[in-house]
Amino acid sequence: MLKRTLLLIAITAPAISHGAVYQCKVNGQTVFSDQPCGDDAQKIEVRAPKSQGGSMVSEGAQDFMKQREVDRRLHAIANEIRDLERRKVRARSDMNAALRQFDRDRARANNNIAGAVWEGSLAEGAEVQRQRYQSEIDTADRQIDRLNKERDQLLGRD
Repeated sequence: MLKRTLLLIAITAPAISHGAVYQCKVNGQTVFSDQPCGDDAQKIEVRAPKSQGGSMVSEGAQDFMKQREVDRRLHAIANEIRDLERRKVRARSDMNAALRQFDRDRARANNNIAGAVWEGSLAEGAEVQRQRYQSEIDTADRQIDRLNKERDQLLGRD
């Protein structure tokens, strides 16, 4: 109820306060009033002064909002770096598992022509897997470097 009352006052206050101003002469003196003060009352139009700046937000509030945005971005950068580090750990783990599987498969290859062909095929597959995972790790490292540079710029550590 109190909130509604305050809202109603806030909405109607400008309309109420924007009343007319009258100028008249009373006993030889100029008088200003919100109601006609005599037969010679003249209505005066009062205008608010023009705004000097383009914004109604104070400079301190603007600085606060800018710092808040910087803090928000720094937090997001920290989260992105943490996620990229996790991705690197997962990629290394998956790469190691793939290489262990290659070693197991290679151990099963017989010491004959068919086994040698299969072992060569396994080696090629293992190298492709290694390159794939290493590419993921390298990409994450580049992204982490970019985020660290952005963080340093935000902190003024150029």
